[in-house]
Amino acid sequence: MNPVTDAAILEAGQAAGIGTDSLIIDAGAGNGTALILLADTYGCAGYGIDIREDACRAATAAAASAGLSGRLEFACGDAATAALPEETDLVIALGSVDCWGGPDEAIRACAEIAGGNGSILFGDRVWEGSLTPPEFAREWPEVRTLYELVSAGREAGFRPVWLWHATPADWDHYESGIWTHTAAWLREHPDATESVELTAYFDAIQDEYILFGRENIGWTMILFSPA
Repeated sequence: MNPVTDAAILEAGQAAGIGTDSLIIDAGAGNGTALILLADTYGCAGYGIDIREDACRAATAAAASAGLSGRLEFACGDAATAALPEETDLVIALGSVDCWGGPDEAIRACAEIAGGNGSILFGDRVWEGSLTPPEFAREWPEVRTLYELVSAGREAGFRPVWLWHATPADWDHYESGIWTHTAAWLREHPDATESVELTAYFDAIQDEYILFGRENIGWTMILFSPA
């Protein structure tokens, strides 16, 4: 559910020094894509947590299909309140700031989970510039600038050591995937009670992206290490 690439995830894992002895915690793991990719490539162990039961089931099944059940565990729960493994080498939070209420709170929470030795791979939306139309900016008060995210990491006792930013093509690919699947569902379920509401949502997200989002909102990943 984020405009990231496999190559970027693997590059982040390499920058974090992930290896066979590493443990990664993924807060808001979704379908387990990032953990499975890192475990399959670098041989690490991982613990993923997500509040959605369907996502946890999908992640567990995907890990089993990849032959990684012995190294990966996925639990259904709230990352903000759940008891998580200690002595982690990397905490991942990609597009999961809602677990804690916002990006600043998320970075502080990840710093606590990481402790004194673990790193943080944080990913979220950022403003692309300073000329965002006010009517659009007011709709997204939780979006920060890149410098504000870096500053939040520094205030938590971490320093940025690696950075990745989604390209316009990455964003178009991500948004197009949502459009394609939504349109397919509407074609397949023309009489569903949800169709009217989903059609209105579909039009709204397309207008939002085309009119404002594509030009003004970016998506970044920052690897923070203990200062």
